[in-house]
Amino acid sequence: MRAEIRLSLVILLVVALFAVALHSVGVNPFRLAGYAANLILFVAAWFVMSSVRLVWHLLRDRPAYPLAYLWIHDFGHEYRARLMHSWPILLAAIIFLPTFSAMKSAIPLFQDYRWDQSFIDLDQLIHGTDAWRMLQPVLGFPILTFAISTLYQIWILLIYMGTIFVALHVGDRDLRLRYFKSFFAIWTVNGVLLAIAFASVGPCFAGAMLDNHHFAEQMDYLHRANMHWPIMSIEVQQQLIRWHGGGSAELGRGISAMPSMHVSLAVLFFLAARRINRAMGVFFGIYAAVILIGSVHLAYHYAIDGYLSIVTTLLLWGAFRRRAAATNGVQQPSVPGLLPDRAR
Repeated sequence: MRAEIRLSLVILLVVALFAVALHSVGVNPFRLAGYAANLILFVAAWFVMSSVRLVWHLLRDRPAYPLAYLWIHDFGHEYRARLMHSWPILLAAIIFLPTFSAMKSAIPLFQDYRWDQSFIDLDQLIHGTDAWRMLQPVLGFPILTFAISTLYQIWILLIYMGTIFVALHVGDRDLRLRYFKSFFAIWTVNGVLLAIAFASVGPCFAGAMLDNHHFAEQMDYLHRANMHWPIMSIEVQQQLIRWHGGGSAELGRGISAMPSMHVSLAVLFFLAARRINRAMGVFFGIYAAVILIGSVHLAYHYAIDGYLSIVTTLLLWGAFRRRAAATNGVQQPSVPGLLPDRAR
């Protein structure tokens, strides 16, 4: 467990640095409600993942002795060994994410939101017009906007169910470590450092927060679409504005456009999934593309936000590529997994 414990200690060090930064601007870095909510979400994700997997195995194999089968195949030695290796990282994730949320909410205390117009101009320079206008002839139908919004909002499952899945149901230990190193690096680099350096609110918040009504036409379309089909993003955006106005810094709150964490994590999950099996890689590759397009169509992000997210995610994923001879020149064996790995 040395590698897992080292990674967890690094994560806790980052949390401590976040706490010092928050304290310096008068924000309480430790909010018990956030930690409790995060713990509940991880436990719920574990329960759902385990239940689905158990039902699938029972329906597939129809064992004569279901309880004995489940104990051997679903909670046997391999599963318990993986849980033993992963619990430090899971514990670190429970502590990390609420502190990250507090940092995101505190962005305007570190840096004014002053980059939006620059990103509007850059988007127009790259595309010849606003990126959303290029998508509108194809996606500008309420039923399509409803579908994209729904897929965009369930992205949160990648944080919780995705984390549990990689930690407990992926047998390749090197892949698990690489995923979690990239996972926390993305939150830190994209979600905090670059988010503060390029502080911006995004198209959907520009009018209310910056009095910049460049995207009024796009927002009018989204509100009209919401009259025909429930566009979840509209309510989420309005709630985020209310939380921002009230100074709330709890879990899942805070406003930041550049770079896009939605795109970053969707791309990360694609990079990991394609190493597990081809079908999963194709599925999450398509999902990452939907998230990138949806981030623009739903007015959360400028297109350039997603482009930078893809670049930084690929760079971080590449930076954590395992070197076979990094320590002792011997390839470490991975615990046999419940899912096939492309390398095997």
